[in-house]
Amino acid sequence: MNIFNLFETNELEVFKPDSLAFVYSEQYNIPLQEHIFPGNKFRKIYELLCLDKQYSELSFFEPNKALRQQLSLVHTKEYLEDLFQYRNTDKTKYSELPLNPKILDCFLYAVGGTILATELSSQFKTVFNIGGGFHHSFSDHAEGFCYLNDIAIAAEMYRLKNPDHKILILDLDVHQGNGNAKIFENHENIFTFSIHSDCIYPKKEISDLDINIPDNIKDDKYLQILNKSLADILLNFKPDLVYYLAGADIYENDSLGNFKISMKGIKQRDSIVKKFISDCNSKLVVLTAGGYAKSFMDTIFIHLQTAQVFGSSK
Repeated sequence: MNIFNLFETNELEVFKPDSLAFVYSEQYNIPLQEHIFPGNKFRKIYELLCLDKQYSELSFFEPNKALRQQLSLVHTKEYLEDLFQYRNTDKTKYSELPLNPKILDCFLYAVGGTILATELSSQFKTVFNIGGGFHHSFSDHAEGFCYLNDIAIAAEMYRLKNPDHKILILDLDVHQGNGNAKIFENHENIFTFSIHSDCIYPKKEISDLDINIPDNIKDDKYLQILNKSLADILLNFKPDLVYYLAGADIYENDSLGNFKISMKGIKQRDSIVKKFISDCNSKLVVLTAGGYAKSFMDTIFIHLQTAQVFGSSK
């Protein structure tokens, strides 16, 4: 079975064995009732990948739950105490998700997944964590749908092992990665880059490069801005590792976004990022980040399409 036949798209290129690996845990799935956050999207992505022979023959890895010591590389002791005691305080109350043992476990596994994906990047050209990208979490408080900042924790672990290496956080979610911007402000070897909506959540922090875009931008203009921004970054910053937050919420039919980017435009976005990674000759960790399409399966397809782009031999 080719899952992309379900969506009337072209068949996949044949994957190279070392081109793409996946990280997934059933524990990623957040038990929510009638919530705009599609907490079970991770399971659906994984199930459809397993139905396709080309994907199912690739490497899938299951992460462990992140340890408190690992979280402490980024998050403050006071915040973690409130979080693990499930307290409703100034540090936890700005999350838009419930706080209970099961949901906290989902985040601990998401952090573990991004840590594992980072470790596996030494073996595979691209590692796709079917989860992660919780970029609104600050060191000392939760925000949005984010309790723990998996990107920041994994990046700090990588930096400790590779102190001279450079890291790019390439955030193409429709919402600014304000947590990452704040955590890594003025950090010499970690560059934060975000293209996002100017006029929706969150309150903006200052990334190393922010591109604030007004409502209703369409494919051509968006892709032109992305191409120029990446070219400018490459002139001054050559990363050894890139975290790509491949948000699906730039889609024209997203419930929380305000861009007008088509499915085709999103595929072109991913292709531009893929070329940039090739030009940098860097390792890549892909994270699903946001996606709240009015049709649940549109969100799933966008994430699958990203996997298709990075797994393709082209």
